[in-house]
Amino acid sequence: MKADEAIEYDTKNYRKAVQDHLDLMIEHGTDKYGDTHTPILVSILDLRSLSCPASPESLDERWRVTRRDRRNPAGANLLMDQPTLSAMFSLSTSINEQRYADFARTYIDWYLENLVDEKDFWWWGWHRHYDVFRDCCEGHAGNPHEFHSMHTILWDKLWEINPESVRREIEAIWEWHVIDKETGEVNRHGDGRRGCDFSMTASAFVRAFAFLYSQTGEQVWQKRARLLADYFWNRRNKTTNLIAARPNAGVDRFDGSHFTTAEVGLNCRDLLYAYELCQDEDLRVYALAYLRAYADYGYDKTTGRFWGALQLDGTPEPGPRVYVENVDSGEGYHAFEPRGHLDLWQPYVAGYEHTVASAEVYVQAYEATGEDVFLKTACSFAEWIMAESPPRSCLSKTWYRGYARDYAPHGAYAEHYGRAIAFLTRLHCCTGEHRYAKGAFALADDAIDKLVYNGIFRGHPAKPYYEATDGVGFLLEALLLLDDGVNF
Repeated sequence: MKADEAIEYDTKNYRKAVQDHLDLMIEHGTDKYGDTHTPILVSILDLRSLSCPASPESLDERWRVTRRDRRNPAGANLLMDQPTLSAMFSLSTSINEQRYADFARTYIDWYLENLVDEKDFWWWGWHRHYDVFRDCCEGHAGNPHEFHSMHTILWDKLWEINPESVRREIEAIWEWHVIDKETGEVNRHGDGRRGCDFSMTASAFVRAFAFLYSQTGEQVWQKRARLLADYFWNRRNKTTNLIAARPNAGVDRFDGSHFTTAEVGLNCRDLLYAYELCQDEDLRVYALAYLRAYADYGYDKTTGRFWGALQLDGTPEPGPRVYVENVDSGEGYHAFEPRGHLDLWQPYVAGYEHTVASAEVYVQAYEATGEDVFLKTACSFAEWIMAESPPRSCLSKTWYRGYARDYAPHGAYAEHYGRAIAFLTRLHCCTGEHRYAKGAFALADDAIDKLVYNGIFRGHPAKPYYEATDGVGFLLEALLLLDDGVNF
């Protein structure tokens, strides 16, 4: 760091905020309901009563999740707790106090032993949760097994605790999610039928297969990882190297003919991690090619922003966005298309808009390669993020206009804060640029000011609930990273 950039900071103890949150969650946030009490965390905790609501208020669910069951009402979900469990392991290491890691291991052990279906899939994901009041497995829309790359699965920790269960889960992914064993076409739902072949789903499976190869040395898993990655690479536009978000949707649906930041922030991240696990060079080649393509075609130099969707020839899809009253109806899906520029702080937890996650991947690519294009793109993201911080608004002429009016002025979701803090912290570590650290500290202070309620981080400043689906775990991880990773 240059001497003239040095600034004295009276920083908060971010590790202490994380520790206080986890202490209270362990005390109040476990399954103490129904006839059977279990050592797992509930997904929603009312911070006024410090109890899990049997029927949570709807609040922002029409914009955050669109489908109520994605919040895991009255329930628990190991998938949504992956970043929180990661923070528990990290905290135990950083303060040399094992009780957080011990809690995480006990939680994982119980879940993998008890919540497994007849196909050997765990009862977790976007369509499933465990009802802590009724002591049973619940879900919606057919209860299929589904996860994608939004969450980084703690495969290594899960393997340490129950390797047999992990192997069966990954084998079931190959059996039930990979629909075409010759081409590598997947379905996000593990029902054995043809369905949505999203890149963000396939890359999560690529990473799982690469992990199993790294543990067993069985070449078949390296080949299977490559097969799924090849499916998209073989269908790319060979001039631009852009791929469709969901190839089998066809050109008449936008995700069958457009490249989005789900391909950047989720797909590319997992391809790079999979390369580290199985050393298949092509996985790295594919990810870096997609990242270079988005750096070339996705950045709008005139505004300093990035486009939400690109046609496969590199042409940005202009706005305005589509407004419909009910996006989860059969006629409303096109409203999810991120036309025009990305919306940094939009509320929807799923979908095609992963702005800050994409920024993080450019740091990851720069750390791996040292290529200037990746650092330059990461810095462009950083300038935009810092210019729109602290988060107090989002696009208003969209299907989530009610959120823009009633929720966005209060701040953003814990996930947004967490991802932005982690990104700016990593960028500071790469560059030594003090202003990136300053931006991370400012966001961390705003997050603590806006989200801490009775000692626990809530999911959003305008809500009285802790919610796992709102990404509190991402914030916990980021605060630990900031506390450890920035030196002045």
